[in-house]
Amino acid sequence: MSEEKESETKTENTIVELANVEEETKTSWRNVLLWSFYDAADTIFAMGIISMTLYQWGELVGMKAGYAFEDAHFLVSVFLMISNIALLIIMPILGAHSDIVGKRKPFVLILGGITILLTPLIVLTGNFLLGLIIFTVVNICYQGGILYYEGMIPYISDTAKRGKVSAFGIAFGFLGTIVAILLIFLLPMAFGVATKADDVIEGIVAPENIQLNWIVWMFVFVAITYLFLAIPFLWTKEKAKEQTDKVPFGRMTKSTFTQLGRTIKEIFKENKMFVLFILTWFFINDAVGTAIAMLVDYLREGLGFSERFSGIVMFIGLLIGISFLFIMGPIIDKKGPKLGLLITTITFCSGIILAACAGLTYKTETILIDTGAGYSIAATVTHKLTKLVYPAAILLSFGMGSVWVVGRQYTFELAPPEKIGQYIGIKSLSGKLSASFGPLIFSSVLRALIGLGKSVGYMIAISTLMGIFLIGFLISLFIKDKHKEYLKGERFPYSEEVKTTKS
Repeated sequence: MSEEKESETKTENTIVELANVEEETKTSWRNVLLWSFYDAADTIFAMGIISMTLYQWGELVGMKAGYAFEDAHFLVSVFLMISNIALLIIMPILGAHSDIVGKRKPFVLILGGITILLTPLIVLTGNFLLGLIIFTVVNICYQGGILYYEGMIPYISDTAKRGKVSAFGIAFGFLGTIVAILLIFLLPMAFGVATKADDVIEGIVAPENIQLNWIVWMFVFVAITYLFLAIPFLWTKEKAKEQTDKVPFGRMTKSTFTQLGRTIKEIFKENKMFVLFILTWFFINDAVGTAIAMLVDYLREGLGFSERFSGIVMFIGLLIGISFLFIMGPIIDKKGPKLGLLITTITFCSGIILAACAGLTYKTETILIDTGAGYSIAATVTHKLTKLVYPAAILLSFGMGSVWVVGRQYTFELAPPEKIGQYIGIKSLSGKLSASFGPLIFSSVLRALIGLGKSVGYMIAISTLMGIFLIGFLISLFIKDKHKEYLKGERFPYSEEVKTTKS
């Protein structure tokens, strides 16, 4: 073998090392604003599709295809679970890839672009199962883009402001939620209301006569607004690895898996605090992710609100609740994520209690209704604690936004800087594992209790989220607080861990 060929063979077998990219030491708020526009873009997908429309589309199209309401609801949860299981495998790999290439912005744009292109196809196929398959692909691309996006934070902001930057991005991102709520108001007016699931269940409307109307256009307009909100992100600047010679695909793939294997071994042998965190994240992300996916469905189907009234509740909740994130960011920067999680736990659990109690009946009365034909008929009217949904929406909006700020900060404080992408990927693995079961558990509880009445089933199902969140909080109590060392510029392995390992 010639020396040249032998050299090429050695190069091909050499593992590409992690990119040596220094963290950002100053924060440009103009740059942070440009970066935050992508948070607004992907949030419109999360709220407009996953939270507000996916289940309603699935229930109606499923019943039109011959499924029972609860079976159609269950199938949507199954495909949501499938996409999250796929993400279990993909997210850590993407994280390792981002650490090797040392840049993240181009991959945010690629995955976001695929999400935009495929989102309308979910409904335009007109087929229930095919639409769910396309949604599975779209959800994988959408979530993958978020991983690269989150990994940019240490490379656009300095250490002391990352909690504030993260909170700003999430709060600004709810611009996408506001757009989604506006769409849920305007689209029914422009394209007609959709058939109510209850009308099909009660036999008032035959399955073949189900009308989707505005729901179809929601998927189209979400894709369009996703595109326009993402445009400012094009001008975001991140500290990234300088472009060098292109690495062959085979060598890059081998390096990605090798580096990921090293990191997983490091975490479970040396970084016990991060192991505790991913267990914490498993439970709290399960509760929050399921709440996002089910909240509007709960308001509409569990409490009997219209799409418009559900939108009003969500808008008020978000407007007030998310504004508190601007306070949470500085608190986490100063005091750390441990205190942040305590505040989040109290807030989120209080919101769940109020949301569940909103379905309780406090008074029942019989009234006479004049038929206009010379006689009256008696009707029973129930009065529920529905006004509780307003404070519930405020508390849940704050809690759902705050938990992401806390999760990001814990990852930054427990991860070596050169492996931030892999740690985010493994955190996502924990989150997706829980998210793959959360909606399925919710739907299973609902399915099992539907005989007690749809409202009761939904109330009990949403109440389970508080218990799940509290399990995660209890595990978090065993995570050591490293925030003071982090602010001083220390990173994992912290000096205390090094001493412990040597001794």
